[in-house]
Amino acid sequence: MLGLLLFNAAVLSAQTTVPDKNPEYPGGQNVLMQYLAKNISYPAAARSAKAEGTVIVKFIVEADGRISNISALNKGPLLHGDLIKEALRVVKLMPKWMPGEKEGKPVASEMVVPIKFKLQ
Repeated sequence: MLGLLLFNAAVLSAQTTVPDKNPEYPGGQNVLMQYLAKNISYPAAARSAKAEGTVIVKFIVEADGRISNISALNKGPLLHGDLIKEALRVVKLMPKWMPGEKEGKPVASEMVVPIKFKLQ
């Protein structure tokens, strides 16, 4: 069984504009958590290895709401590769977000969403 925990998404400012209004998943944080819980499958190899961990997924919410530049911030031997692949897969399939706004205009904003995998 998949245990899934989503922390508050954070807005970063690297290659994007710091918004006055943050991007939002359609329906809000609770709907985002439901989407992740419904669409993430615990990878069989990770389950067999009893692998757990939190994948920190970074992406850009473009001014039109599309998701782009998806990556995991915490790659490496401490986190099972299949957990990373699954988190990235599900984020890639997300619907358009409501973009961030700067001075009332939509802007691209970089987001970070931690997704926790825990066997139960």
